[in-house]
Amino acid sequence: MDQGAFGMVMAGFTAFDYLFMICAGLIAALAMRHWSQLMGAVIIAYSIDVALRFTMEFISAGDMPANFALDLAFARMDMHALAATVRPFIYFALIAALFAMKRRYAR
Repeated sequence: MDQGAFGMVMAGFTAFDYLFMICAGLIAALAMRHWSQLMGAVIIAYSIDVALRFTMEFISAGDMPANFALDLAFARMDMHALAATVRPFIYFALIAALFAMKRRYAR
């Protein structure tokens, strides 16, 4: 139980999270035309990520009433709060790096 900060953050990510972050970052970087659009691209990618994860947790609740399913979805999303806090910064770095690569090799 004596994990470091890095281990606690990495415990909040799954293979689906990594794959989705790479795909969303790639699409956002390809859609961008100027550096000034970086913040908007990060906000859109992060919003889609949160909505998708919440919807998947809500659907996976099964045959329970909607109010219990909503409580369960919020509780599951809050289990790894540290990873959720770091996630927008990862999107920012990933999209910026991909956009820089696109600009460099597009010439």
